[in-house]
Amino acid sequence: MKQHTPFILILFFSVNLIVCLAVNAQEFSLGVKAGPIMSLSVIADKFDREAFSQQLKFGYGGGGLISFPLKDNYYFVVEGGLSQRGRRILSNDDTWTNISTYYFADASMLLRKSFPFQLKQNIPSKWFINVGPHISYWMGGKGKIGTTKFQDYKIVFDPMPVQPPGTGADFDKMYYSDINRWLFGVDIGVGFVAPLRRKQKIMTELRFTSGHTFYGDTNSAQWRTLGFSDNLRANEKFLTLSAAYIFEFNIKEGKMGKSNKDKEMKRKSVKKRR
Repeated sequence: MKQHTPFILILFFSVNLIVCLAVNAQEFSLGVKAGPIMSLSVIADKFDREAFSQQLKFGYGGGGLISFPLKDNYYFVVEGGLSQRGRRILSNDDTWTNISTYYFADASMLLRKSFPFQLKQNIPSKWFINVGPHISYWMGGKGKIGTTKFQDYKIVFDPMPVQPPGTGADFDKMYYSDINRWLFGVDIGVGFVAPLRRKQKIMTELRFTSGHTFYGDTNSAQWRTLGFSDNLRANEKFLTLSAAYIFEFNIKEGKMGKSNKDKEMKRKSVKKRR
């Protein structure tokens, strides 16, 4: 619990900030985003890393975002969504391959600094950098394991049960016990925003996420064949390339426009009566 304390404090203060901004905001942006993910599982202990080869695993993710402008081209951005990530691990002198696919619910809270630039003539744009905490909830997963032939399996978040005599072996399950389903990390990203039409923009971002929390312990993943166990004392590092479509809103402008329209209608009504 101690290793998560800084992230929990950041989450607490961020939620309070979101509430304050949402109540008082006159300007904000809403958007949807999606893109591919390239992840790498990093085993913590050097000795264990020598027994496993860690390779890239490709996935994808998507979700929504809300952005609040602050002063001096700073923004506070909140994101939420779903993603598919995972691990690709080789063991037994690289003769066995275990490809795991994980499903997550994700949330990020980012402080963003923007810098104006001209993408083309008469196209004012902005590039930005951002940083903030990343939180994932591990919902489930699946995978396949083998040498030349592979066995598909479903991930079960329970200790491996004792196999009753005379029953079929459950080779289609990988049992995960003593794991962390809440995973904490840090996001660092760079990107740019370009206008499409009035109050609509497109955004592209390259983001690196450094995981802080281990998936589990050294022997947390158990498969019944050959007494196989996977090393989950590892955290994840992943790159995301995303594109977002953004809509801007200005409540103050809307109120002013409505007020001016009401005044114009009143003036026309007075003229008609005269």
